[in-house]
Amino acid sequence: MIYVGIDAASKKHDFTIMNQEGNIVVQPTTIKNDSEGFKKLHTEISSHTELAHEVCIGIEETGIYAKNLVSFLHASGFIVFNLNPLLTSFNQKAVSLRMSKTDKIDALAICRYIRQNHSILNPYTPTVYRFSELKSLSRLRYEKLKVLSKSKMELTRLLMIIFPEFIEHYDQHAKWATVLFTKYPLPAQIARMHTDTLVNIMRIKGDRIKAAEHIKLIAKQTIGAVSLTGQILLSSTLDDIKHFKSQLDVIDNAIAEIMGNFDFIKSIPGVGNTVGAMILGEIGNINRFKSSSSLLAYAGLDPSVYESGEFKSKNSRISKRGSKYLRTAIFTATRVACVGKGKDNKFRHKYLKKRLENKHHYSAVCAVSKNMINTIFKMLQTGEYFSYSH
Repeated sequence: MIYVGIDAASKKHDFTIMNQEGNIVVQPTTIKNDSEGFKKLHTEISSHTELAHEVCIGIEETGIYAKNLVSFLHASGFIVFNLNPLLTSFNQKAVSLRMSKTDKIDALAICRYIRQNHSILNPYTPTVYRFSELKSLSRLRYEKLKVLSKSKMELTRLLMIIFPEFIEHYDQHAKWATVLFTKYPLPAQIARMHTDTLVNIMRIKGDRIKAAEHIKLIAKQTIGAVSLTGQILLSSTLDDIKHFKSQLDVIDNAIAEIMGNFDFIKSIPGVGNTVGAMILGEIGNINRFKSSSSLLAYAGLDPSVYESGEFKSKNSRISKRGSKYLRTAIFTATRVACVGKGKDNKFRHKYLKKRLENKHHYSAVCAVSKNMINTIFKMLQTGEYFSYSH
């Protein structure tokens, strides 16, 4: 058996090779992140063994930089492990107190780690193409939502300056409000509007004529300060909001189309297209995980352990060391299952039990999230639908 440690980067990769005894047979070497570099690495590895299954390769999970290399090495028949950078970092600190860090040192640390721990690690397996799509789409959606949220906060800030009375009485984020301020960004313009025109724009419950007259009145009496800069900022922010909403619609439609193949996962209380896509995308092939406990750790929902001498912490927090996207999806699904308006279920029962034990809402939801993980793990293994009878 030979062991290969690779430190991946955007333009180049550094690798080193050790034999069974832990001796370095190839000193840290740099290759380009291109086809020639891949061939050079393959040739170097093959020169030390003709048996692909006797090669263990460790690569840190560093975003997209190593994706093509991992696929190439797996297709070549080698055993490949995607490693959490924290693990190799701790391993490096354990063998040296010096604060040295270079790509070549990192490649060596990865190589040592894979040699010592390959027997207890799960090798890389190509995820189903749909899982990969869901991962990309759900992460994109997550980031777009954050930007949209910032734009909405900016809209509120601007209206507090330009037309504060409107926010006091109406929802500035309603679709009709966006249409109104896009066409008539200044309070003076709204004050001069024909009532019927304003009524046709408004989409509220109750007497719209009375509400339109009220809006025109507060627009006329507003204390808001209007400037050319404020008008430009408001128009730009509204354009951003419409743009991001339009992008989210496209993303949601793409997710919904793919999730049509995974109705069983949507049978879980609290799991719909959006949350289900994030769960499936982040987990990928469930066979990567040996147990539900390892999946819990991957989500960062496992308790952190702190012991020193005879002291043992009784108030352990969750580790938050895994995928933040999966953790968010699991927590969201659990919260909805526990306090949402859906059917009664086992998650809600445990949540209510924890609340009766005087657990805080978030603590109770976090405790139930372990049950959610166990359920998801089993259902992904079997493909069965959720049973409300258990």
